[in-house]
Amino acid sequence: MPSCRTALVTGGSGGIGSEICRRLASDGFRVVVHYGSDQKSADDVVRQIVDGGGTAVASSADITEEADVEKLFDFATSKFGGLDAVVANAGTGGGGPIADVKLSDFKRLLDVNLTGAFLTLREAARRLNEDGRLVFVSSQLAERPRIGTGVYSATKAAVDAMIVAMSHELGGRGITVNSVRPGATEPGMFADSDDDRKQFFRELSPFKRIGHPSDIASVVSFLASKEACWITGQHIRVDGGASN
Repeated sequence: MPSCRTALVTGGSGGIGSEICRRLASDGFRVVVHYGSDQKSADDVVRQIVDGGGTAVASSADITEEADVEKLFDFATSKFGGLDAVVANAGTGGGGPIADVKLSDFKRLLDVNLTGAFLTLREAARRLNEDGRLVFVSSQLAERPRIGTGVYSATKAAVDAMIVAMSHELGGRGITVNSVRPGATEPGMFADSDDDRKQFFRELSPFKRIGHPSDIASVVSFLASKEACWITGQHIRVDGGASN
């Protein structure tokens, strides 16, 4: 990959996404920080990166809309001349026991987590430079669903299946395609959980703590590096051993 690389991170204004953006910037990437509606948070991430000597810009898009995703990638490639890494991190949580899930909530999760991921991955497949890196931020719940996570888990597992297929489809161009599967991570979607649930997940890990976004960003950083050229089609657990 060229010495001056560019990365696009969807959902870059959130807890895990913002940490991924900052980490990739520290690795030397020029970063496009995507956001859906929280412009202030995205601008804060850009400012932090620029203040640290890096290069970053923010760009808004509704990842569930085909035209918006195409415009996002148009912006990224026109701004920096190409893309070397795409991190598909945007997503939403929610759900509940299957018997209680409303059809509207089911469709919302599918729209954001599955359709949005599909549109992002498809565009990445079309736009990434040779020897590029594609990373999907999945969830350990894709592998081990728990009570109340059935629909959310299903959306993540579906995209993980696409990841494996894409690793074969893009390998001829030297592009690696992988997913990371975080466990409970705070700040992030898990931050809204109650204290009992947080304690439960602390106890699952041998480290007796909940993950931090930096734990996830470190693995994404490696998968986006030249050193990860022989790793593709993999789902990497990043949950502090909680699922062992």
